[in-house]
Amino acid sequence: MEVKGGLEARSPTKRGLSQGARLLKLLGEAVARGVFPGAVAAIHFQGGDYFFTAGFRALIPQRELNEEETLYDLASLTKPLFTTLVTLKLVSQGRLSLETRLGELYPEEFFREKAYRGVTVRDLLAHSAGLPAWRPYFRDLARVPSGQRRAALLQAILSEPLVYPPRKGELYSDLGFFLLGDLLERRSGRDLEDLWAETLSEVAPEAAGELLFRPLQRGLPRERIAPTEICPFRRRLLRGEVHDENTWVLGGVSGAAGLFGTARGVLTLLKALLEVYHGRPRGFLSPDLLRTFWNHRHPYGVRALGFDRPSGPSPSAGPFFPRSALGHLGYTGCAFWLAPQEGLLAVLLTNRVHPTRKNRLFQGFRARFFSELWQVLRR
Repeated sequence: MEVKGGLEARSPTKRGLSQGARLLKLLGEAVARGVFPGAVAAIHFQGGDYFFTAGFRALIPQRELNEEETLYDLASLTKPLFTTLVTLKLVSQGRLSLETRLGELYPEEFFREKAYRGVTVRDLLAHSAGLPAWRPYFRDLARVPSGQRRAALLQAILSEPLVYPPRKGELYSDLGFFLLGDLLERRSGRDLEDLWAETLSEVAPEAAGELLFRPLQRGLPRERIAPTEICPFRRRLLRGEVHDENTWVLGGVSGAAGLFGTARGVLTLLKALLEVYHGRPRGFLSPDLLRTFWNHRHPYGVRALGFDRPSGPSPSAGPFFPRSALGHLGYTGCAFWLAPQEGLLAVLLTNRVHPTRKNRLFQGFRARFFSELWQVLRR
């Protein structure tokens, strides 16, 4: 299907999504309005997989038509897809417990704020540790020798004043997932990229090569990767290097960000997790263990462990996804939502920060897209 204005949108790769033209039109209109340069959406429903591609992979230095195989900076989708999955692996092996406390992992002198010594892995996954949402640590860390940056970051996080007492509130926090990434390395004795390769090979080997860190160092062609912005701090167009500055100063890999992927790769991993949830183990991952994470409820919040949930008429999932749905958002313009009981998976990957993060139009579009999707599938 062709969308007017030189914008390309392709039909689903399998039959069965009879109203798919509505989604294609919606994506094409968003490109025309400047919501994002381009997008790839992937949907799994009733045994079928469907893919939609719209717009452009890049706008500068010249326009490049988008493709289904485009690799996007997944930003905070790293948290559920990578960090939470590796945490599940170490818990399954007995190397880590949801009740493991930070005081067991770090020396006392790290804790300028002593209350963090009692924070658990569960608290970090549930965003209920009392940590601030974000801090621009990269500005100071960029002046620290690279081999000392990780320790400096950890000490900075564990020195932050509490926003609320641990377990007495909920605030989405990048900082907690930087801690999680570090403690996964400490408890496993492996670096994060090795942990990821091993974990993915056990749960969703079909996604190998579709979900990875530092794609340029892994030999992927630069032109296959969607660029993000002209970074104000690095003063260059980012293409194949992580957008998140705090992750960048750590070398491009962290528990909070750094994962790149295709829509097919994200969908493939989510399908594997859905299969486990419904009773078919994969590698180390058992249904009971995954349900422990997905069914988690916190008295002060709505999140599962490592995953977000819709909260009322969610500003990102729209009003139709059930409260039992799970998902996550990424700052660069990525999102996914899954409804386990309905067997529905929906992935939307964009680079809305290209060429600048000042573009805010995407925030309203997410809810519209997932709402339209739900209505299309329920007809």
